[in-house]
Amino acid sequence: MNMTIIDGHVHSPYCPHGTGEAMEAYVKEAERRGISVLVFTEHAPLPGGFTDPVPEKDSAMRPEDVAAYLEEGERLRNKYAGRVDVRCGFEVDYIEGFEDETRRFLEEHREAAMHSILSVHFIKADGSWFCLDYSADSFVEKAKEAGIENLYETYGKTMEKVAGKPFGKVNPPVLGHINLIHKFRKRIQPEEDPINWKGILEKAAASGYVLDFNHAGLRKPDYREAYPEPWMVEEAKRIGMKLQTGSDAHSPKDVGSGFV
Repeated sequence: MNMTIIDGHVHSPYCPHGTGEAMEAYVKEAERRGISVLVFTEHAPLPGGFTDPVPEKDSAMRPEDVAAYLEEGERLRNKYAGRVDVRCGFEVDYIEGFEDETRRFLEEHREAAMHSILSVHFIKADGSWFCLDYSADSFVEKAKEAGIENLYETYGKTMEKVAGKPFGKVNPPVLGHINLIHKFRKRIQPEEDPINWKGILEKAAASGYVLDFNHAGLRKPDYREAYPEPWMVEEAKRIGMKLQTGSDAHSPKDVGSGFV
């Protein structure tokens, strides 16, 4: 019996902080590695009125590229039918206060929304927006300014809102790298983690989420584990959550990385 192998978290040349290699190169690598289902989840354009806080302003794809991205995804889906099941969605950011703008985007792209991931990369800390996974140095600096406990608590409260599926019928079905806040914990972490991870998992399970079993963390020198970490994986399984493997590839060579 053939086992279905999914890489459900894959980026593309439309990612400004990726490699620029063609979407088809990702599909070819998936086929080479025996991956059955490849889901493109490019960073959705940030909502209007929100200013990207990273210096390069390169956290997400440009709005004017959305149509071309979806068209290429459809072309590849047709070309590789019967070889690799190619799907095309987004990695959508939950940004508190910009829910209406995000909902409109999801409603405009309902089909892609059903292949999408909802993640948290941005939190408001010490009065300003901050990208929590930009770099270890920026995270340490912000932690010293705002307090590491405050960063964790803010992330936890935000993730609790995400776990409740805030966008209803158009909410992405997959909850992205739930414990991304741990990315730099070998550099800095609170004495005790204040986040109620079990409560978040239980709320996400009740909402019907699939959990992004994201192997990119294995490639991060200040973390070196998958998101979520092993005990969270076991807890998710215990409460009946489905997990979906994902590489979070930003280049073709990382497709399937960590699980294929």
